[in-house]
This record gives sequence, structure tokens and C-alpha cells, in this order.
Amino acid sequence: MSAPNNGRRGLMVTIGVLCIAGALAAAAPAAQTPVSIKLPPQSVNFREAPGVELAHKDCLTCHSAEYVLSQPALSKTAWTNEVTKMRVAYGASIPDIDSDAIIAYLVAQNPVPAK
Repeated sequence: MSAPNNGRRGLMVTIGVLCIAGALAAAAPAAQTPVSIKLPPQSVNFREAPGVELAHKDCLTCHSAEYVLSQPALSKTAWTNEVTKMRVAYGASIPDIDSDAIIAYLVAQNPVPAK
């Protein structure tokens, strides 16, 4: 009596495996094609000052110069926190060796007014 059940059990297992495979295939993300974006030309450039080449190399990867230069006046501590956040939280590829010079450049571009 067990022989007919083995055939039926095998059929049920096969059907179950096929259902699971189908569900996994349907849930898999579709292949994505690359998207090309054409950005408008820069209308604002960083001001020449010590550290400008690092600002070009490390900041313009994610930000426009206009965006960076439109930030409010921030202290050295505030810019240090911002650069650290960009590196740690957002994965910005700013080398440790560049951080101090970039921070000094950013502070000099829009200094906090003296009290």
C-alpha cells in the first residue's frame, strides 16, 4: 500500500518545489538598465584659496559648488561635524589626510561673523 503513496508524495513534493521556485523567480528584481543623466553646466565655481583643489576633488563628487557656497556660515566645529557625517553616514570618499584642509577651506569661504 505504501508504493502508491510514494508516487503521490513525490508528485506533491515536485509541485511544491516548482511553486516555490516560481514564487522566488517572480520576487527577484528585474534586471535594471543604466540611466544616463545630463546635468546643467556649473554656474558657480569655488573661489581660489588654499584647499580649493581638494574641494574640487572631494566635494564636487556629490555637490555643486553653488550648493556648497550657499551654506550658512558654520564654525570649524560645525564643518568638522558635517564632513565627518558625509564620510561616515553617507560614505563620501574623502581621505583622512584631506579633511583638515577641506574644513579650513569651507570655513574660510563663509566665516562666522565675529561677535
